[in-house]
Amino acid sequence: MRLAWYAGASTALAGAVVASAFHQRANFYSAMVHLSQSNISIMIVVNVILLIYTGFVYGLQRLCFGQLRPVEVEQLYDKGWIAVTETCLAMTLFKDDLGAFSMIMFTALLTGKVWAWIGDGRVEILEQQPPANPRLFHARLIGSLALSLLYNFTMCLYATRTVVRAAEFGMMVMFLFEFAILLVSSTQTSLRYVVSLYEQRVLKAQMQHGLETRRRHIREQRADILRRRESGQATDAEYEDPLPDENDVEEMDIEVPGWESKGHWILLLDLIADFVKLALYSVFFLVLAIFSGLPLHIMRDLFMTTRSFIKRLGALLRYRQAVKDLGRYPDATQEDLARENTCIICREEMRQWNPEDVSHVERTRPKKLPCGHILHFGCLKSWLERQQVCPTCRRSVVMNGVDADGNRNGAAQRPGGGFAPNRAGAGPAAPGAPDNRQGRPPRQGRANVRMFNFGPIRLGFAQGAPADFQDMAEMMGVPREDAAAALAGAPAQNAQPAAAQNAQPAAQQLQPAAAGALPNPAPPMSTVLIREQLRAVERNIQNETISLRLAENEAQTLRLLIEHIELIRMRQAQLLAAAYSPPVPPRNILVARNPGAGAQNRPQPAPAPAADSAASPTWNARQ
Repeated sequence: MRLAWYAGASTALAGAVVASAFHQRANFYSAMVHLSQSNISIMIVVNVILLIYTGFVYGLQRLCFGQLRPVEVEQLYDKGWIAVTETCLAMTLFKDDLGAFSMIMFTALLTGKVWAWIGDGRVEILEQQPPANPRLFHARLIGSLALSLLYNFTMCLYATRTVVRAAEFGMMVMFLFEFAILLVSSTQTSLRYVVSLYEQRVLKAQMQHGLETRRRHIREQRADILRRRESGQATDAEYEDPLPDENDVEEMDIEVPGWESKGHWILLLDLIADFVKLALYSVFFLVLAIFSGLPLHIMRDLFMTTRSFIKRLGALLRYRQAVKDLGRYPDATQEDLARENTCIICREEMRQWNPEDVSHVERTRPKKLPCGHILHFGCLKSWLERQQVCPTCRRSVVMNGVDADGNRNGAAQRPGGGFAPNRAGAGPAAPGAPDNRQGRPPRQGRANVRMFNFGPIRLGFAQGAPADFQDMAEMMGVPREDAAAALAGAPAQNAQPAAAQNAQPAAQQLQPAAAGALPNPAPPMSTVLIREQLRAVERNIQNETISLRLAENEAQTLRLLIEHIELIRMRQAQLLAAAYSPPVPPRNILVARNPGAGAQNRPQPAPAPAADSAASPTWNARQ
C-alpha cells in the first residue's frame, strides 16, 4: 500500500512538473531546457524514471525467478547495502566524471549484481533439495542465467571499448573491472548449475540401472521358484508364499552411489573462480594505486577474495589427503556396530559390509575413524568436502607429517594395512586418552596452532598450554626436547643429554624379544616431558578439586538461605492470618440434668464465667 501511494504521488508530481513546463514555454525544446535548469524538476523526473525502471526489473524478476523467499530478500538487502556503499566510495576517486552517465552505469552495475545474487541462491536451492515443479524451475533458471551472462558480457565489452576509445584513466575503468568480476561470478554460477544437471543425470541413470538389475533378479528368482514347483522340489513356504512381482520394486527401494566426483569438481571450480577474481582485484588495486590513490573501497573485497582462495586451496589439498586416507580406515566390525550403528550424517542404520552382496553399494560401507566413530563411506566423503574433522568429536581425520608416518609404520606391521581396531566394548577414545604413537594426548586438529608459509619463511603462532608450543616447534622441525627446554628456561645443550639418558632405559625396554624382529623406528619419549605432563595433570586436578569444594560451599549456603527465607515467609503468613481473623462470639451450652428431678428435667444453660455473671444479672436471678 505504501509503495502504491509513493508511485501515485511520484507520477502526479512528475505530471504536474511537465505540464507546468509546457504551459510556461511555447515549444518542446524550450520546455526541456526549462526542466533541465530546475533542480527540483530534475529530481522529480529522475525519481519517476527510477520508479519505472524498478518496476520493469521487478516484473522481469517475477517472470524469471518467481516469488522470492524471505531469506533471499534479506540476503539481497544485506549485500545491496554493502555494494552501494563500496561503489559510492569508489566513485569519490573520480570526482570529475560524476554525472548522469555515471549514475546510469551505477544503476546498471547494481542491477547485474542483484540478478547474479538471485541466480546463485537458486542454484544453491537446487543443490539442497529438488524443486516442486522441475520443468518450470529449470526453464526459469536457464533463462535467467543466460540473460545474466549476456548482460554482463555486453556491459563488459561496452566498458572495454569505451576505455580503449577514451585512452585515459576515468570512471569507466572502475566499471570495467566491476563488470569483469561480475562476469566471472555469473560464469561460476552457470557452471555450478551445469554440474548439478550432470549429477541429476548420473543419479537418474544409476536409478534406472538399479531398477533393471533388481527387476532382473526378481524375474530370475520367480522363474527359479516356478521351476522348483514344477519339479516338486519346492518347500512348503515356496508353495504358500506368493510369487515375487517385479512391479513391486519402487525407486525408494533402490540405493544409488551417486556422483562421488561432484565435490572435487565443485572445489576445483570455486578455486579457479577465486583465483581469477583475485587476479582481477589485484590488477584493479595496482591500477588505482598508481593513477589515483589508495583504493579503500576494494580493500575488503581483496582481503575476502584472498582469504577465500587460501582457504579453498588448503581445503582442496586436505580433501585429497583425506580421500587417500579413506582407503586405510578399517571397516566397522559387528562388535563396533553393536555399540554404534547409526550414521550421524544421514541418520540411517549401518550394516556390516559384505563385498559379495550385490545389493550393497560402496557409499553405505561403514568406516571407522581413528577416533573410534563410525560413518558411511559416502557420507564421510561428502563431509570431508567441507570439513576435515570428525563430525562427532571434531578431531582431525587428516594424517600429515608425523601422524602419517606413524600410521604408515603401524600399517606395515599389521596385516591388512589398516588401523588397529579398538577392543570390543571399549568404545571411542576419550579426548584425554594418550595417543599410541608417542604417548602424549591427541590434539583436536591443533586448533591452538596457526602456521603461515611465506616462501622459504614459515611463521607460527600458538596459544594455550606448553604442549601447544611444543607442537608448533615440532611442525617447524624443532625437536620437542629443545622446545621444552626453551620453555623451561634451561639451555638446550643441557637438556639434550639428560633427555637422551632418560630415554635410554625406555628404548631398551622397547627392544623386540625375537632376534629376527624389526626394531621400532619411533623415537622414545623423554621422561622429563612425562613428569611435566603429570605435574600439569596434578595441578589441573587440584584446581578442579578446589573449584568443586567452593561450588559445594556455595550450594550449601544457598540451601540454608532458601530454608531461612521459607521459615520467615511461614511466620509472616501466620501473623497475617492471626491479625485478620474475625473474633469468635460466645455460645450458650445446654446441660441436661438428672431425669428423676421432675420439673427440673428440662435442659438448663451451662454456668457462664464470672465476668459474664457479673454482666448478666437476669440470668443469675433465674439460677
